[in-house]
Amino acid sequence: MEKVQLAITVFGGLAIFVYGMGLMSEGLTQIAGARLKAALGYITRNRWMAIFAGAGITAIIQSSSATTVMTVGFVNAGLLDLTQAIGVIFGANIGTTITGQIVSLKLDDLALPAVTLGVAGLMLAKRAVSRGAWKTVLGFGLLFLGMTMMGTELKTLAKEPGFISFFSKFDCTPSAGGYLPVLSVLGAVTVGTLCTMVVQSSSATIGITIALAEAGLINIWTAVPIVLGDNIGTTITAAFAAIGTNANARRTALAHSLFNIIGTVVIISTFVIVLTGSDGVKAPAFFQLVESCTEGKGLSGENPGRHVAMAHSLFNVTNVCVLSFFIPLLARLCKSIIPDGPKQRTVVLEPHLLTVPGLALQAASRALADMTKRSWTIASASLNTLVGRASVDEEAVTRAEKEVDDMQLKIRDYLVDISRCKLTEREAAALPEMLHCINDAERISDLALKVYRKTSRVQGSRISSDAIDGIGKIAAKVRAFARVTVETLKTSQVDVEAVAAAEKEIHDMAKATIREFTLHMKDSGDGSPNDIAVLSVLSALRDITRHLGNIAVRVPAFKSTKT
Repeated sequence: MEKVQLAITVFGGLAIFVYGMGLMSEGLTQIAGARLKAALGYITRNRWMAIFAGAGITAIIQSSSATTVMTVGFVNAGLLDLTQAIGVIFGANIGTTITGQIVSLKLDDLALPAVTLGVAGLMLAKRAVSRGAWKTVLGFGLLFLGMTMMGTELKTLAKEPGFISFFSKFDCTPSAGGYLPVLSVLGAVTVGTLCTMVVQSSSATIGITIALAEAGLINIWTAVPIVLGDNIGTTITAAFAAIGTNANARRTALAHSLFNIIGTVVIISTFVIVLTGSDGVKAPAFFQLVESCTEGKGLSGENPGRHVAMAHSLFNVTNVCVLSFFIPLLARLCKSIIPDGPKQRTVVLEPHLLTVPGLALQAASRALADMTKRSWTIASASLNTLVGRASVDEEAVTRAEKEVDDMQLKIRDYLVDISRCKLTEREAAALPEMLHCINDAERISDLALKVYRKTSRVQGSRISSDAIDGIGKIAAKVRAFARVTVETLKTSQVDVEAVAAAEKEIHDMAKATIREFTLHMKDSGDGSPNDIAVLSVLSALRDITRHLGNIAVRVPAFKSTKT
């Protein structure tokens, strides 16, 4: 019965510890996480900025998993390229070491006061930021309360023969010459990897490793390989997030895995380099580096928790310093392993971006740009058929128009999802504007189908060269106007006066061509259905221009949502 009670206390402490860590991360994210994550989309211009951004954001929100999952989402939505994303992930690996450093501090006396203050603050706080702050305090207290509970009982378990026998299977204590047993090291790395895959939080498993080391169940020689395995296991979260995403997003998750696997292999390979410390202890170079950077003689069993935390930090910092010079090479390796699949027609409306509505709106704007481009492409193909420059079949045009209708539904549903998020006043105001725009883009595809059907009616009939020339000139102007509108949606930069002037010019050209063609019909006394079809095409071009103009002038509403 006593052993059962002991196990309950240990697992209860572990549960409180993991919950406290999650609560602290949630609180910090509630305070500043959304803005910090949004910053990823704008401050990753080169690999060094990307690394600093990833490290800083992860250190503040205390979750490398959140950062890597968000990064995969950014890549999937087209907001980051692969090289930038790899830099962010490198930085996230540095930022996550802060959690281990905090856990290794002996702050047990602050646990209950922090829990008390956190609960009281949450009961009184009303604003989201204040609640996030108190949630962080409560999470901090629970984290150390759980560590205290685990640590106390684990010291008792350290005397049990069964536990001693179990952990001895992974004992990596070096030989007299300072060399670690290879099989034991690989076993400890595997244990760390599997545990983190289950928990899906390297910070949690490193906290557990620190608790085991402090309790004396494992020594520093065993703890360090387990930490190396923890870093490999944490990549499973990004791998799960990359399921069903585009090639670059999957490459980002692969780069995360390769970074930690390559780093682990490099560090383990240095274990063959044995140095003698100032105290005469022979140990691998990496352990001597940890010893020199940490207070106390960790290789002799003193202050093990701090040494484990330092080993975690040095592992990631060293890896980033070495591998950051090979980011382009790593990106090429990931591209060779995961080749490009079928070209995606539209920007992915990434669900992970919904935690940052401003970026979700930006992704929706990019998808709208693709929808608008697709709609005009249908119209352009139909017009080229009319003037004899190309020929498309009705099935292809109908299928393309159906794809635009599907895009409209997907973007609309995504905007509905965004509307359920907590939005700023500007973000809320942008939603109806974007809804109007997707309706305009859908109307362009409807008009394009109309143009095609009119085109098929007049094909083979004799139409005056003047009419053909007039339609060709107007189509060229509309084509240029469509390109400007699509680019405007992607960059959120618009010259409203220039848009109005271009729209007016096209309207005037269409009006003049319609007048001339009508006079020609009157003079010739011919008003055949073919002539009426030509007038319908000219009218449709004018309407397409109006819808393009409607989209372009609403762009300032999207621009104001940028963080």
